[in-house]
Amino acid sequence: MSIADGVDPNVRDRLTAGIMRVFAWVVLLFVLMPLVVICAMAFTSGEFLVFPPEGVSLRWFGELTSWLDAIRNSVVVAIPAALIATTVGGTAAYSLDRHDYRFGRALAAAATVPIMLPPVIVGVMFMTFFIAIGISGNIWNLIIAHSIFLTPFPFILISQGLADLDQSYEEAARNLGASQLRTVRTITFPLVRANVIAGFLFAFILSLNEYIIAWLLSGFSIQTVPIQIFTSLRYSYSPVIAVISLLFIIVTFVGLTIADYLAGGLWE
Repeated sequence: MSIADGVDPNVRDRLTAGIMRVFAWVVLLFVLMPLVVICAMAFTSGEFLVFPPEGVSLRWFGELTSWLDAIRNSVVVAIPAALIATTVGGTAAYSLDRHDYRFGRALAAAATVPIMLPPVIVGVMFMTFFIAIGISGNIWNLIIAHSIFLTPFPFILISQGLADLDQSYEEAARNLGASQLRTVRTITFPLVRANVIAGFLFAFILSLNEYIIAWLLSGFSIQTVPIQIFTSLRYSYSPVIAVISLLFIIVTFVGLTIADYLAGGLWE
């Protein structure tokens, strides 16, 4: 007979639950501490990235003007890349959900292949392809590469929405004489709009933060924020890097929160 067998089950359950809660908080603190550190360093009055900060100041927020080109490039790449990824992923999700293809599961698996490959492999493939066809160092290279690389995220989210959709609404519209296109526009899309928006936000945020593919395809002529961060770290440890990191953390947190809310709880 073990010691655990002699313990009251209620006490054992409470003790186990308490240990699990403590463990969860320890893990959460371990994950969040680096974010807290980088956010704190954004308000330092010192000249370098050091922790704890050397005083409190907003001086480095004024240095963001030198990052405006990189921010603009990141947004210019992320918005069309997210739109293309959402359009392609949504079309593929609808087609596979509504039509009985012979190799439907294989096609669905193929649609998720880009996120299964390491970004460096994807970047090298695109770099080789664009050089072979004679175009490189073009911002459209990044847009196309990011859109293809990020298509699985809208595809998965929209597929989830379509799977949960009651198709009787669509059937009713078709019986009343609506064409398939009108049914999609007036019935299907409004019912999965949250998943579509969540897919777009996921693709947008991931494009903003993607570095490896952008670096391989930029040809030293296009600076996105992640590229400029890594370039700056080669020469100095300016606190402005912490400021831009703080802004990206805020954008990522807000975007993922909205996506989670619209999709009905992505993490549940």
